[in-house]
Amino acid sequence: MRPTRNKPQKRHATHHAPGKPAAHPPRPKQPQQLPTNLERIFGKHSVRAVFLTRPRTVKRLIIAGDESYHTEFIEMAERAGIKPEFLAWPEFERLGHFTKDEKHQGIFILADPRKIYAEKDFDSLADARVVLALDQISNPQNFATILRSAAFFGVEAVIVLRDRSVDVSSEVVRYAVGGAEFVRIFRVTNLSQGLEELKDLGFAVIGLDERGEKTLAETIFPEKIVFVVGAEGEGLRPKTKKYCDTLVRIPGGRPGLESLNAGVATAVAVAEIFRNAPHTTP
Repeated sequence: MRPTRNKPQKRHATHHAPGKPAAHPPRPKQPQQLPTNLERIFGKHSVRAVFLTRPRTVKRLIIAGDESYHTEFIEMAERAGIKPEFLAWPEFERLGHFTKDEKHQGIFILADPRKIYAEKDFDSLADARVVLALDQISNPQNFATILRSAAFFGVEAVIVLRDRSVDVSSEVVRYAVGGAEFVRIFRVTNLSQGLEELKDLGFAVIGLDERGEKTLAETIFPEKIVFVVGAEGEGLRPKTKKYCDTLVRIPGGRPGLESLNAGVATAVAVAEIFRNAPHTTP
């Protein structure tokens, strides 16, 4: 007997209706690229603060859903000459490039970037009462807490280092819940040199240090103060301490819990400074 050969299987050609192209699965929508020259600011408190402090910098207001929950912002936008844009939630989140952790509350704006000042702008602080200087603060939440506390009590400016310091990111702006808009932010290359320049403008430099000779409550604060706060865990650098006129401390603590984090410690200190000078509050 001859060996049986397997018959080749017939391939069935796929037929398409004449004149119609083959169907392809729909491609997922690619997120629209946001302009790189604009700042994305989201969340009700942060957006409100921008409209209150620098409305002319706002270029677009984007809202998820309809207008029923955002009447206040629609009115603010109209006063600034901006026509609000309404998107469905999926399109809104794609356009804003939001991550799961970003609590946008269904609203964001695109605005010209906030002005960041430098050493050359110190003369604008000649009439300031209280300035905060941050020595290598690197935690975004601590920085945001400091900005919010500074804005709440009426601190005129916050100085941060250009290097080895947290940036004014969208994360910081969100955590500050509007506080970043009410305080001038300075970025300096050399903090020690900056403190010297501020002394020339009549400021006394007071550093927060757990080994300070006096507590905040025991301290008589001068009329013009630069209050210096150190990094999380490390405190002020030895070099920075040399440029301080006085070192003060927050009383309290216990073994295993000797200090507060930088954000909370700054809030306590600023509250004490303004408690002794109620006329300076905004």
